[in-house]
Amino acid sequence: WDAAGAGDDPHHGPVSTLIDWVGGHLGDVPLLGVGHRVVHGGADFIAPVRVTPEVMARLEALTPFDPLHQPASLGPIRALGALRPDLPQVACFDTAFHHTMPETARRLALPRRYEEGGVRRYGFHGLSYDYIAGRLPDLSPRLAAGRTVVAHLGNGASLCALAAGRSIETTMGFSVLDGLVMGTRCGQIDPGVLLYMMRAEGLDAAGIEDVLYRRAGLLGVSDLSADMRDLHARAGSDGRAAQALALFVYRLTQQVG
Repeated sequence: WDAAGAGDDPHHGPVSTLIDWVGGHLGDVPLLGVGHRVVHGGADFIAPVRVTPEVMARLEALTPFDPLHQPASLGPIRALGALRPDLPQVACFDTAFHHTMPETARRLALPRRYEEGGVRRYGFHGLSYDYIAGRLPDLSPRLAAGRTVVAHLGNGASLCALAAGRSIETTMGFSVLDGLVMGTRCGQIDPGVLLYMMRAEGLDAAGIEDVLYRRAGLLGVSDLSADMRDLHARAGSDGRAAQALALFVYRLTQQVG
């Protein structure tokens, strides 16, 4: 690991504090390694992998696919590598769980050159779904052996269809924008709307990204809050909050089928 400039990394201080805290609680037990959630592993990383400079370079190349999460995933890895180059780090990928989706489910109806460049449906929240798939046999063997729809509902939200514990479909696709209405993300949207926004408001890619990632979803519809608790508290007196909740439920039930 290259430690040059590590002191300027905004992750350096928090990671250093965290390592000190963990060390203080472990006592005489040595810290043997660190696992990281990495949102995007692309088409190649379908299982946890030991982090090396080569792996980091390949993950950094995926940043254009997920500008919201990938830098935040890789920053702590880089900071920890500078602080503790002796400590093994393992990257675990949200996209990996969905590598079992059929090819037809992964493909987008675009010219083939985009598929060859990595533009396809990946799916996300895979670590959450992997845990659910692992626990389901203990909770309900019948459901685990059959076809089940499971949900990851938070500020980011998605659904996943499982067949015998393996992902066969999910609502998020190429990016974490797709699928359900989320806290500040739009979910599924007609691409024609984006063309309209570009022409009518003169928005460039950065402007559209800002709207879709940070100003849409529950926040955009309600013009109040991205927090479900706030919207529930105000739904009885503010029609905008009620509309946002109704749209969330409608889209969720629509995509469950």
